[in-house]
Amino acid sequence: MACFTVGSLQITRTQESDEGKYECVAESSVGVAYSYDARLYVRVRRAPPSFSVLPQSTEVAPGGAVNITCAAVGSPMPYVRWRIGAVDLTPEDSAPLGKNILQLTDVRETVTYTCVAESELGRIEHDAEVRVQAILPSSPVPVR
Repeated sequence: MACFTVGSLQITRTQESDEGKYECVAESSVGVAYSYDARLYVRVRRAPPSFSVLPQSTEVAPGGAVNITCAAVGSPMPYVRWRIGAVDLTPEDSAPLGKNILQLTDVRETVTYTCVAESELGRIEHDAEVRVQAILPSSPVPVR
């Protein structure tokens, strides 16, 4: 009488590190048997960053507050940072993935902010200007 045991391997949430050769090993008191090896190739979808929400230029009253949102997608997901000129406003070690909201308070001057989305597959940028509304002098009061 022969006794057979069926074995299987299931890999869930496959990652690139799972790629390689696999073989089945059967061991009993009679000896060890090896299956033919099987090669697993893992295909990963890759896409460079692209903006899903572009930061919008806006106008604010002197001393006012405004939030500017910037979001990007890609595979791998890009980090999103804010910059003024060459000065980074988002610390590189704490840049969020996919979305970053710039919160501005007590705005006193017109400034152009740059949203930067970056991954190992590329870097994209988009500017948003925050304009301070001009304060118009009040209308003259008639003198009597």
